[in-house]
Amino acid sequence: MANDEQAIKRKKSEANKRYYQKRKQRKLQDLKLAEADKERKKRNQRDKRARARSKTSEVSPTEDVVQWPNGQTTILPTVMRDGRNACEGDAKYVRQLATLPLSMPGSHHVEHIDPMGVNDADLCQRVEETLRGGRCAVVRGAAKPGPEKLTAEYLVERGIPPWLRTTHHDMEQRAIGKLHPCIDATIDQLLSGAADPKSCDAPLTFRSLHVPSLRPFTHTMRILPLHKTQIHPDLLLYRSWANIYQGGTLTLPRHTSNGFGTSFSVVGCMNFFIVYRLKDRFLSRDQTIDQFLALCKIDYDHPQLPDGIEAEIVDLRPGDLLFMPPGQFYARYAGLLAYEEIGTFLRYDTMHLSEWSLFLDNSHGKMYTGQERKGTFVTLRRMMAALPYMPLSLKTYHRPTVALAWMILDPDSYVSQQRDGETPPPSNKTKKIDKTSGGEYESKDCIDSAMKIARSLLLHLELDDAEVVGVLDDSAWDAVGNQLHLEKVLDDSS
Repeated sequence: MANDEQAIKRKKSEANKRYYQKRKQRKLQDLKLAEADKERKKRNQRDKRARARSKTSEVSPTEDVVQWPNGQTTILPTVMRDGRNACEGDAKYVRQLATLPLSMPGSHHVEHIDPMGVNDADLCQRVEETLRGGRCAVVRGAAKPGPEKLTAEYLVERGIPPWLRTTHHDMEQRAIGKLHPCIDATIDQLLSGAADPKSCDAPLTFRSLHVPSLRPFTHTMRILPLHKTQIHPDLLLYRSWANIYQGGTLTLPRHTSNGFGTSFSVVGCMNFFIVYRLKDRFLSRDQTIDQFLALCKIDYDHPQLPDGIEAEIVDLRPGDLLFMPPGQFYARYAGLLAYEEIGTFLRYDTMHLSEWSLFLDNSHGKMYTGQERKGTFVTLRRMMAALPYMPLSLKTYHRPTVALAWMILDPDSYVSQQRDGETPPPSNKTKKIDKTSGGEYESKDCIDSAMKIARSLLLHLELDDAEVVGVLDDSAWDAVGNQLHLEKVLDDSS
């Protein structure tokens, strides 16, 4: 009897313990949901104030304005010279952009993600899957928003002092046809001249999502050191910087170039991103080039969208994060003084899109490419050389893996028209192009190792050169293919 009573007491005690544990978990969950709801209400209030401000104090009655599909009104690009608007062509273009549809949840182009109640691992996985499929992802309220109005004091807190010299893109100079409308000036000069639409790029370091392009350096620096230097890999990866836009600044269509994916985090005010996508995923590469050339050759007197391209507007609010895959074409408009932080990354599972991006750079980089970067091929070779040392949890897919191997073996076909500097320009027919060139940083051991592994991979997949080209050219540009299990071939290579 005594044993039975003790057993009953023990069961009651365990049941009570489970009850109070569940009650505590529910209480914690309720607190998190309440906090999330509170943050969502704050964000909605900030958006309302931003829209009200854009309709009143920020818009001068003498300036032309445009209303966007989300209801916000902004000024148009305006630089008055001798009684006329020097940016009238840009103003026409922005009016056309504002007629495009607003991207909404359920969009075919953009995955809209609400992070409330979603853990970090699931959130990252969802973004990764979206990028792998060649689509953009916007995460609402993912970061802490900045002030409603950008100030010099806030920029100092972000590590950007007023005296910092930066590159400024002058809208007026570009409007009159100058090919490179860039000037050197300070942050203070940008803020003090907020009436003229300009933008600037400022160096910035901030914490971002972990990206696989860093691991290959950390895994192989001892066994395959860089050539005659101890340079930190961060200097080759171009991982982060900041953009500051004065009100009325238009960025014409370009693509996320050099094979990199890109993340945009709007800290202050609102930016409008226009994302473009091919209607036909199976369009040939020559036809694709024609479509994007038509998009980027601006004609202010005719609609900007070619027949084979569709577009929609993503209104990026303070605290939102927008992720773009490599090769994504986009335009941008900042109606108010705005500040955003940008990160770039390379991933094993988006190498098919990096190959697409570098192909576009090679064909018409001067037209498509927003910024030239050096070090792309150094990083790609390092990623290939590091494959045998990567964790088994790394997922690899057929088409991205073939794309990475082919870029290692045939870099000539992917040298940017902007002249990356790592290999001779493809237009130079008098000199033999060195396929193993790695610039001044890469060691011959790493180059040889990357090429050996690339050949082993293609041999394992039973693909000759013609079949490789078929895998890349004859599939939909965003197709990934089946997941690969490369343990055996990588063990042999290592």
